[in-house]
Amino acid sequence: MLLYVRKDHVVINCYRTVFDLSSIRVFMGEFSFIKWIRKREKRRKDVILGIGDDCAAINVSSDKLCLITTDMLVDGTHFDLKKCTVRDVGRKAIACSISDVAAMGCQATVAVISICFPEHTAEKFARELYEGIWSISDEYNIEIVGGDIISGRSRLCINVTMLGRDEGLKPIRRSGAKGGDVILVTGMLGGSLLGKHLHFEPRLKEGLLLNKNFKIHAMIDISDGLAADLNHILEESQMGAILYEDQIPISGAAVKLSKKTGKTPLYHALSDGEDYELLMTLSKGQANKVLNSVLFEKGMISRIGEIANESGIQMRFSNSNIRRIKPHGYEHLKS
Repeated sequence: MLLYVRKDHVVINCYRTVFDLSSIRVFMGEFSFIKWIRKREKRRKDVILGIGDDCAAINVSSDKLCLITTDMLVDGTHFDLKKCTVRDVGRKAIACSISDVAAMGCQATVAVISICFPEHTAEKFARELYEGIWSISDEYNIEIVGGDIISGRSRLCINVTMLGRDEGLKPIRRSGAKGGDVILVTGMLGGSLLGKHLHFEPRLKEGLLLNKNFKIHAMIDISDGLAADLNHILEESQMGAILYEDQIPISGAAVKLSKKTGKTPLYHALSDGEDYELLMTLSKGQANKVLNSVLFEKGMISRIGEIANESGIQMRFSNSNIRRIKPHGYEHLKS
């Protein structure tokens, strides 16, 4: 089967589902712009999930859903070809979209890739980009089934649209967090700029295991930063949260980066983004089962807070003081 994407059909990764607004410069912030777009959303009967999650979900038969997500990466914004290889770029482009499908607890299957090469790009450069793409698509059994290639007077730009299937499971949304839920996160956070943003492993296996074996109320992958992405869950669920300062898993890279920036490691863990870890909420009983499960490496998943009824994000510090924090994170369109 051939997959065609009409040029007049905008696929937006909502805030990622399926709009990618990486390079637009307008008078409002990225997330405000997406809220404005959502007002125009029309929901066909076969559109089960539209704008507002990591993937859209389309009903393709009575018992099967097709997941759709897209990500656009631009030289100078999402990577720097002066500091990384083009192979790294190809790998990251695919990994970002896999991470979106992982956040839904589903299985990635195929992708189409559109690339704008700078004028006079050498064939070796283009081949190396695809070597990076294949290095991870082969690892995760994802087929590249088409795309588009052009050249222009611009920096390298690559866009991946990925499809997935639900595997008979219900996709996990951002909007299901409940009062009293425990907040869990995989891996370590912060300092991704020092290398992780190029070489991370998408949590596809973990997302599927979580969806198959536990009752996850809400989930998202951390691309904009822990605080910003938690806030996406809170806004969609109309809830608030309390984070525990001394339980946030801060990476060694965040500590290292803090010595260069003068900001605290905690700041980097909350705000850096591109960790591509899974952030989730679930009941206390289910959280305990996850934390004690033999399905995951010991210490891979951390309890970092709880869902509260009061809106916004609060931080409980080690001295027991509680203070409201602003959800800083990466945002493409800034006021």
